[in-house]
Amino acid sequence: MQLGAFSSSVLTFCEWVARLAYLNILWILFTLSGFVILGFFPATIAMLATLRQFLMKNHPPVFKTFWGYYRKEFLNSNKLGLFISVIGFILYMNIRFLSSTSNEISTFLFYSSLIMSCIYLLIICYTLASFVEFEQPLGTHLKNALLITIYNPMPSLFIIFGFAAVYFAVANISGLGFFFGISLLGLVILSSANLAYKKIARKQEELSNRVGG
Repeated sequence: MQLGAFSSSVLTFCEWVARLAYLNILWILFTLSGFVILGFFPATIAMLATLRQFLMKNHPPVFKTFWGYYRKEFLNSNKLGLFISVIGFILYMNIRFLSSTSNEISTFLFYSSLIMSCIYLLIICYTLASFVEFEQPLGTHLKNALLITIYNPMPSLFIIFGFAAVYFAVANISGLGFFFGISLLGLVILSSANLAYKKIARKQEELSNRVGG
């Protein structure tokens, strides 16, 4: 019995390794097929949506599922990507400008902008997770992502430490980034977002019980 459970765990682990590697390669190929600019966000959404199926313990065909999401969400994901890119570009240029000046006010604004950029990256992560989890308008995705970032610090810490762990592993293990870099980041994002969703669901249940009681 113990050997059977161990063998099952090893098999499950190997399946996850194969799926993550396959998804990562598909992400690279489909990003390049859209000349990077048009392919990046559709490939990212397709990767996250396919990965979400695996986390839900579904076992769809990987390529067919990835291609279906890529094609279905091509326009909407690029609209989301355009909005994300514009805001990100503004923050980047603001940081560049403030770093070239040297006075107390600009220094304060520089570090404030860095903090805002970090918060913005977390909002992007939650927005991408929400995009593949719920059918909602873009504004609702962004609003919910902002609220989760502000009121659920623990999942955000998981994202930060998870990203740091992936970066450390990719930087120190040759070839790991090509096979697992993006898919591992996607796994961190979805797992952290699921923690936030469960916490929100528990709070809503507690609130409804109080109201009902």
